[in-house]
Amino acid sequence: MEKMKKNGGGAKGIDVVREEPATFVNLTYDPGFKIVFGTEGKSERLLMTLLNSVLGMRIVSVKYLPTERLGLTEEESSSFFDVYCEDISGRRILIEMQMWSQHYFHKRAVYYSSLSVRDQSFIEKKYQKEKLGRRNWNYYFAPVYVVSFLNFPNTIVDTKDEGGNPYISHYVYRSRDTGRELGDETNIIFIDLEKFRKDFEDCKDECERWLYSIRNMHRLKKRPDGIEGTELEELYNEAYYAAWPAEKRTLYEKNIMNRNDYGNILEERYEDGLAAGLAEGVARGREEGRAEGRAEGREEGGQTKALEIAINLKRTGIANDVIAKATGLTEEQVEAL
Repeated sequence: MEKMKKNGGGAKGIDVVREEPATFVNLTYDPGFKIVFGTEGKSERLLMTLLNSVLGMRIVSVKYLPTERLGLTEEESSSFFDVYCEDISGRRILIEMQMWSQHYFHKRAVYYSSLSVRDQSFIEKKYQKEKLGRRNWNYYFAPVYVVSFLNFPNTIVDTKDEGGNPYISHYVYRSRDTGRELGDETNIIFIDLEKFRKDFEDCKDECERWLYSIRNMHRLKKRPDGIEGTELEELYNEAYYAAWPAEKRTLYEKNIMNRNDYGNILEERYEDGLAAGLAEGVARGREEGRAEGRAEGREEGGQTKALEIAINLKRTGIANDVIAKATGLTEEQVEAL
C-alpha cells in the first residue's frame, strides 16, 4: 500500500489500494458506473441525486429506457452508452462515462441527442394520430440532455469558470448575434473529471464532493469523513465492492477484463506502428500514424501532443518503455506523468 501524493488525484493523506480488488468499484470505468447508477429498481434514487447535485436539475422521478430504442448497434449500446432515462416531466437524459479520448467526442454527443429526438418522434407520431387526430407529427419533442463524464485530457471542451462551475460545460442552441437561446430542446453537457484535482476536504459544495467521489473512489481504502447521513454515504455503500454478491462481482470483473483486453490490443497496435517507423515521431494513433511519421514529431507543438497521448496510454496500463518509444518522450518523462 502507498500514500497518494497531494494533487496527484485528489486524495491527500488517505491510504489507497493499488491492487485488485479495490475497496470500492471504479466509477470512471463505464462497467462500474453502469452498475451503480443504471440498475433498474435499485439505482433510481442515486441517479436522481447525482443529476440534481452535479447539474443542478430538479428531478423527483426517473425511469430507465432501453438503449435499443435509440437504434444503436449491439456494439454501440453495450460499449459506449451507460444510462438512458426519462424524468417525470418527460425530459430524456442520456448519460455516459467516457474514459477514452476521441477526436470527435463532442460531435458524437450531438449525434446521440438526435437519436433521442428520433426515438420520441415515433412515440409522438402515434400519440398525436390516435389521441389528437393529427395526420402529421408537429415536431414536438421533450428536451434532450446528453451528459458525458470525460475522464481524459481534452482540448475541445471549454470549461472556463464564468460564474458557474469550472468543471462543467453546458451547450445549447443559441443565436450567434444576440446570444438568445433557440430553446431548451437540445442540451449537451460535459463534465471534465480530468480537470478536477481537489482533495475531499477542499471541496466547497455537494457538487464537488460528488465529482471527487466519482473520480477517486476506487483509490480509497475507506470512505471520507463527514459523509454519514448524506446521499454520498449511500453512494459509497452501493459501490462497496466487498459487499457485492458473487454474480454482481463476476459481471463487473468480466467487463474490466474486456477493457484490459482492449488495452492489450491497443498496445500491440502501437508496437506494430513502431516497426513501421513511428519511433522517431509523435504517434497519433492508427488514423494518422504511418502517414506522418518522423515529420510530425518535429512540428511545433509535437511535445504537447506527445504528452497528451502518453497520458492516455498510461491509463490503459501500457508499459512506460513502450509509451516512450511510441511518443518520443524519455522513460523518465513518462514515469513522471
